[in-house]
Amino acid sequence: MLALGPLLFAALLPLLAVTATAFAKVAVLLGLLRGGLGLPSALPAPVIWGFAAVLAAAVMAPVGAQIDAAVTVGIEDPRWPVELVERGWPILDGFLVAHTDPEDAAAVDEALRPLAADDAPRAPARIVAFLVSELGTAFRLGVLLLAPFLVIDLLCAQVLAAVGFGRLPPNAVALPFKLLLFVVADGWLLLVRGVAGSYG
Repeated sequence: MLALGPLLFAALLPLLAVTATAFAKVAVLLGLLRGGLGLPSALPAPVIWGFAAVLAAAVMAPVGAQIDAAVTVGIEDPRWPVELVERGWPILDGFLVAHTDPEDAAAVDEALRPLAADDAPRAPARIVAFLVSELGTAFRLGVLLLAPFLVIDLLCAQVLAAVGFGRLPPNAVALPFKLLLFVVADGWLLLVRGVAGSYG
């Protein structure tokens, strides 16, 4: 096992937090939602990143608790980074395998096999497969999320054209109806339940 220096370890943690947790899926879904609603200013990027980070932390809390219980030394101990990798990676790896589509994992393995040495670590391929699977799921959920908004946009465009207001932007008229639909459907709760349920 290659010993990780404190600086290298500190640099890898944010990368893992983005690529090996629920963060990517939530961030993509929220970005699609912002685009579908047409609210780039009312749903700013810091809100999306903060929402995604907190929801990802809630989803990953059980995994974090297992890793914390597995590590036997305190964070002040110089051996802590190495022990965290040695004892924590198998737990995180189990999470990644459980939530990666086997077909995606096989396709990533096949794509990366010519580039990898025989003794190359498996962690990068595992994370790439997990991320591919997460992004695919996020896009599929995004289609379901955006379909009602597309219908509202089309209806508003047709109505405006029929009454002679074709030059009026349909999105300006459709926005209140999309917001009303999202509120009536408890969209935020549906989003949270859908994300949390996908890791249950």
